Amino acid sequence: MSERVPTLPRIGWREVLQSVFGLVLVVLLISFGLPHLLDTSWAEIGAQLSRVRLGTAVAMGALLLAGLFCYTWVVIGSLPGVGHVQALKINASAATIANLVPLGAAVGVAVSWMMLRSWGFSKSAVSSSFLVTALWNVLARVTLPVIGCLVVVAGTVAAPQLVVNGAFLAGALGTGVVVVGALMIFSDRVARLVGRVLRAALSPVSRRVREGRGVDHLVTDQRERIEQVVRCGWPRMTLGMVGQFVFLFGLYWLAARVVGMDLPVPELIAAYTFRQFLTVMAVTPGGLGVTEVGTAGILVLFGGAPGAASATALLYAIYAHLLVVPFGVTTLAAWWARTGRTAKAEGRLA
Repeated sequence: MSERVPTLPRIGWREVLQSVFGLVLVVLLISFGLPHLLDTSWAEIGAQLSRVRLGTAVAMGALLLAGLFCYTWVVIGSLPGVGHVQALKINASAATIANLVPLGAAVGVAVSWMMLRSWGFSKSAVSSSFLVTALWNVLARVTLPVIGCLVVVAGTVAAPQLVVNGAFLAGALGTGVVVVGALMIFSDRVARLVGRVLRAALSPVSRRVREGRGVDHLVTDQRERIEQVVRCGWPRMTLGMVGQFVFLFGLYWLAARVVGMDLPVPELIAAYTFRQFLTVMAVTPGGLGVTEVGTAGILVLFGGAPGAASATALLYAIYAHLLVVPFGVTTLAAWWARTGRTAKAEGRLA
């Protein structure tokens, strides 16, 4: 079976306008939506953020690095032979591109493909790795609300009925997605059924799907290869994903504490898990704006002060989205200077 090689998408005026619209939406959500919807002000949010000291900032950076390192086990589990440093470079580069470039997700996939091909990995191994890590990320982020649901409904959290209802809904959706995803990996029949459902749902809005490309190939044609990768690599991938979320929750907890958000840990766990769920559904670059407003709103519903809740969401976003950018840019520049240019000249990137 021939492998479809990801290529850098052509970026025209339409894509630029979409990117600009997304960035404008992020700015509006954060600058106006956050203080307005949460009934706070930038003066109050700034006062909370000013409580961050150098030692705390360094500790938060260390937690972020630990979370990024844990994620390298997810990449290693899906692509035998890749090293921790290579996995870190791939992760940082893709995240940077996704946050800064129009069509960032597609460009990030294409650049990651070229980097891995330049390091000698086969097309089939790289394509399988991309599919498995994408599946693992989605399953992880919809599993987290199930955990949040259990925390909320177990009785340890004095949550409003709106939050409890949302917890049940998110938990049910998360459980359903996880079950279907697992069955797709190990059952041809379920994979074919999901492929038909996706085609019917996406055909009206996607010419690529109407022409019979994309969905069937991803869902059915590569199922056996995905199953092989999952059978061998699931322990590393699962432990890596768990480790990442544990350290990133530590970052979230520390961000909350340093800005004066004094809610108990169960409430913070519930808010953090729903934040990760929002990243799956968000329509802005990197989920910025949507996740900050949503997470801060949940903290307020739990009884947190609006200013501290907003500062918590923003401080976590600064670390999760912005601090990785310098590393990603440096990684891309170094790869292109040392390897990428030569590999392109020799035709090893396709």
